[in-house]
Amino acid sequence: MKTIFTIFIGFILLSSFLPSPYKIKEKAPETKFLREVESAVVTHDADKLMLMMELDYKRSQHDEFLEGRTVQFLDEFFGSEIPFNSIESAELINYRLQKGSKTEYDVVFRLSAGAKVVDSVFNMRKNVKTNTYAIYGAVG
Repeated sequence: MKTIFTIFIGFILLSSFLPSPYKIKEKAPETKFLREVESAVVTHDADKLMLMMELDYKRSQHDEFLEGRTVQFLDEFFGSEIPFNSIESAELINYRLQKGSKTEYDVVFRLSAGAKVVDSVFNMRKNVKTNTYAIYGAVG
C-alpha cells in the first residue's frame, strides 16, 4: 500500500510541473490577425496572404529572389511538405513573443492535407507605428 501511495504522490508532484495547455486569447489583436491568416490559407487566398506579408520580406524573397512566383513563395513559406494549394485545414497552435522582444513573435500553424499533417513555423511582427501585424519567414 505504501508503494501505491508513493507512486500516487509522485504522479501528482510530476503533473504539477508539466506545462499547461497553451491558451489562445481569442480577443487579442494578434490572434484576430492570425485567424485571418488561417482563413486565407484554407481558402487558398494568395492575394490576401501576400498583403499580410511583411513588406521587406516579401520584396526580397518573393519579388527579387523568386521573381514573383507566388505559389512557389507560399509553398516555401509554409514549409513545402504540403503544397499551398493542397492545404485542406490550417489551425493556429500557438504564438509567443520572442525572448527579449515586444514586437516579434514565433507562430506555429498545423496544416493538413488528407492524412498528412505538418507544423509550419513562421514569424509575425507588430508595427508599433501603425499597430498592425505582418508575417514573415526565413530569408535565404
